[in-house]
Amino acid sequence: MKLLFDFGGVIVDLKKEACIAAFDRLGFDIRPYLGTYVQGGVFASLERGQISLSEFCHEIRKIAQQPDLTDAQIVAAWEAYLVGIPEDCLQLLLNIHQHYYTCVLSNTNVVHWQQGLRNLFSWKGHTIGDYFDQTFLSYELQLLKPEPAIFEAVVDRMGGKADEIIFFDDSEANCTAARACGLQAVLAPEHGAWMPLFDANGKLRYDRL
Repeated sequence: MKLLFDFGGVIVDLKKEACIAAFDRLGFDIRPYLGTYVQGGVFASLERGQISLSEFCHEIRKIAQQPDLTDAQIVAAWEAYLVGIPEDCLQLLLNIHQHYYTCVLSNTNVVHWQQGLRNLFSWKGHTIGDYFDQTFLSYELQLLKPEPAIFEAVVDRMGGKADEIIFFDDSEANCTAARACGLQAVLAPEHGAWMPLFDANGKLRYDRL
């Protein structure tokens, strides 16, 4: 059995209100771009890997009509979306990795992923490789969930059969798309909802979910 986890909302806690407030302070209204599971406009372009971070910041300045905004200010506001990962979640992921081939599949962007590597997964000196065997990121694959192509690419890279992969995500649409591609899928609509499916040692309590 292989495991595939979403990042935002499943592993890392998110706080949309903090991000909105941070962009408001810059004079940019992010609300029209900030979806529950998929971002819009220039934010979607960043998550799909269609534009660089520099181009993203340039577009934000142009849309906001704030030419004096620095890249650092924009990045800091976007980073406000990620709150953190509880220590019990990090420890459980470490334990899980001792027993299963474990990967991440996320609609994310270079800002949030680098923030995760730098500030979240570095807990107690660990690195991302201590938690996961592979990471599948939308901005690198240039694909987004729930597109079937992203699940097909992940199954191919993980190896083996699709039905041997259990996918954990907080979006019903993503879970439905994963099942259509042959994966098992567990809807985890609240952070940590998936954790009771494992014992303290990181082993699944059930053969199939």
